[in-house]
Amino acid sequence: MRPVSRLLRRLPLLLPLLLACNETTEPLDLAGVPATLTVAGGDGQTGMVGTELTLAARVLDASDRPVPGVEVEWSTDAGSLAGNVSESNVQGDATMELTLPGSTGSVTVTAILADLDTVTFTATASPVAGQLVFRYVEVGSYHACGITTAEQSICWGFNEDGQVGAGGGSPLGMTRSPGSATVRMTSAGRYHSCEVTLAGDVNCFGSNSAGQAAPGAPPSRIVAAGLLHSCSLSLSRQVWCWGSNNEGQLGNGLVEPGASAAPDLVGDGYRAVTATGLHTCALNDAGAAECWGWNASGQLGDNTTITRGSPLAIAGLTFRTEPNTVPPAPDPDFYIPGQSYISAGFAHTCGLLTNDAAMCWGEGENGQLGRGSTADSPVPVAVAGGFRYRAISAGYRHTCAITVDGEAHCWGDNALGQLGDGTRMSTQTPVAVAGGFAWQSISAGDTFSCGVTTEGVLYCWGDNVYGQLGDKSPALSPAPVKLPFQP
Repeated sequence: MRPVSRLLRRLPLLLPLLLACNETTEPLDLAGVPATLTVAGGDGQTGMVGTELTLAARVLDASDRPVPGVEVEWSTDAGSLAGNVSESNVQGDATMELTLPGSTGSVTVTAILADLDTVTFTATASPVAGQLVFRYVEVGSYHACGITTAEQSICWGFNEDGQVGAGGGSPLGMTRSPGSATVRMTSAGRYHSCEVTLAGDVNCFGSNSAGQAAPGAPPSRIVAAGLLHSCSLSLSRQVWCWGSNNEGQLGNGLVEPGASAAPDLVGDGYRAVTATGLHTCALNDAGAAECWGWNASGQLGDNTTITRGSPLAIAGLTFRTEPNTVPPAPDPDFYIPGQSYISAGFAHTCGLLTNDAAMCWGEGENGQLGRGSTADSPVPVAVAGGFRYRAISAGYRHTCAITVDGEAHCWGDNALGQLGDGTRMSTQTPVAVAGGFAWQSISAGDTFSCGVTTEGVLYCWGDNVYGQLGDKSPALSPAPVKLPFQP
């Protein structure tokens, strides 16, 4: 069949001569001479990252009849191909296997028929087979991770240190986190992420510069990824912390430069733990909020700005501690930080009292305390509006919460649209997130936010310079954007 291929490569030069020699004779019969290339199958497919797809290009002659034995050259801009050349069969089809890349996004494959014709195929790499239905979402500084109803952890956004879970590098679209175990919950920090499997194993990935992603945590219900440290709530209700301790955020009684890759025991009898920046907070069995670590803006809530290396309870307030059951938890003691009753932001903290009132304390420069001013407060102050909330999340300089009726509110800095109200106007009191959705999970990051509706649909809004909105584009959105791969 090689002679046909050699003739094909020379055809652009030979054809004018053949036509000139045939001017006074019978019309030239070009049956079996390759002339065009068409798509025979495989265009527009969507597959799970790393899987194989079959593409087929058909070689035809001038009368649209298939031509066998012809070489077609292939190339791709992502993923990998089984080879560079394939030969057409008796149906005229030249097939090629495309292995999708390890990260999500679009792929373009080009098939070339010598100098005669070219066709392109498009494919999409999806994080999982089928469509995604989410249970809750956790937002970090510039990336986010969500848990699906199939207990799969999906991450996207800033990935310089591998915190999205696909090796360090450029921002990534929605990508399955490392490992094959089903995941109970996830937490996104700044440079790393952590997750807890259904068996209670704690796995962290991304930067480990201060030991914050080191293994060794006991079997746990919850894990919380901070700036350079991590904490977990064990199955026996103990809080353990590891990583950097330069501001006392490990709760081991010390405030000094240094780090611990091995988890330090903070104490017993806790119901929840939260960490985002350089401080940590937890709820004990009695409903008291205990905080420790950096306290420059009063984010520990103890009416001082003294950094502390040991837990200190906030006096006079009782916070919610019972497990959240929207959506249903895997077991009666399960507690989802994305539905949290306490949340540590970068320099402020918020929590929900037993009467569903929202309280915030710490830095208020951008209105993130929600009380109608930009003043800091070293003690908890009520969020304005008198709303009853069932979930709250403190970000960098803004806060988001869900009312008992399922409406999402945000307040604070809105320079990049992170409040989701369709504007970029900052506010010192709660405003409703646009779209009219009913929400079951919400999470605030540095300059973007994400939420999951009661129908399991994931939306994000705000900054998108690192692909935080899941679409790999740099365009921000001040209103919720539905992420890909969903119904």
